Amino acid sequence: MNVVLHSSDLFSAVLAVSMVSILENNKGEETLNFFVIEHEISESHKGDLCNIISKYQNANLTFIPMPDINTQFGLGLKMIKSIWLFDSYCRLFLGTLLPQSVDRVLYLDCDTLCNDNLRNFYNIDLEDYYAAGVIDCLSDPYYELFDMDKTSRYCNSGMLLLNLKKWREDNMENTVADYVRSKNGYVFFMEQSVVNILLQNKIKIVHPRYNTYTLMVAFSHENLRRLRRCTRYYSDSEIDEAIKNPVIIHLTNGFYVKGRPWIEGNQHPFRDLFMKYRALTPWKNEPLFQDKSDWKQKAVTTFVNVLPHRIMCSVVGWIYNVWRPKHIKKRM
Repeated sequence: MNVVLHSSDLFSAVLAVSMVSILENNKGEETLNFFVIEHEISESHKGDLCNIISKYQNANLTFIPMPDINTQFGLGLKMIKSIWLFDSYCRLFLGTLLPQSVDRVLYLDCDTLCNDNLRNFYNIDLEDYYAAGVIDCLSDPYYELFDMDKTSRYCNSGMLLLNLKKWREDNMENTVADYVRSKNGYVFFMEQSVVNILLQNKIKIVHPRYNTYTLMVAFSHENLRRLRRCTRYYSDSEIDEAIKNPVIIHLTNGFYVKGRPWIEGNQHPFRDLFMKYRALTPWKNEPLFQDKSDWKQKAVTTFVNVLPHRIMCSVVGWIYNVWRPKHIKKRM
């Protein structure tokens, strides 16, 4: 089983928790090959990560230096938000970054937790698909914004099971680069939108339990749909199953949740599970990160949590699904 993650030095502690959760839930696998695309992770932290791997007989770890994605692949990328790094584009160039012998790989953002064995999911028949993924909760205006067909489904790229053999055979890296250049380096939601636009109806849709993100847990079914107005989405029963029996948990943030599990004083719904696996890492006694949200972010979080969910979701839903797509379109 091949797993790839990417991380900066700052997020080494978060990466370690993700890796341990995978290792603990997949002890029966013959081999677990971890590829960490690292952005200047210190030698000390690399040593800590290697020490984790050494405790599991079935695990291997390879570090791959993060290339300058923008320069190496000539993308001409333009910043969308100051906190969104171009490093995230690395998942679209794994055909080059990983050894040629790797035909299939599970890509995960490092803010993920594994909560069950991955064997059945990893070995699913990808048929003629480039990847398998979980639908993101987006409304029709976003599909229209990205010129996506009504039969397609926009997936969250924090978890992608990639068919690298097909990706390489069809020279998808060149297709990605050409597309980004055609947009003058500006694509909203960055690589996530690129992969969805280029792979319309070529991503195999899987159960949401393989990417159970915070949004699913934070709201009732009614309020989730009121907030995101998503019509091309999962059934209530599928979401319930994802919350009850998640396999991969994506610790996404949002204005409606106070902090992520590695932030001091957080109120994240999966904080206890995160701390369980953190206790198995060299960072177990290290202090959590300090909350660096500015006063505006904190004020928004406080305000929306004071409002009744129904009202808050209706108001924010209008901003997110009506005003925001129009604003993005002007910028694009």
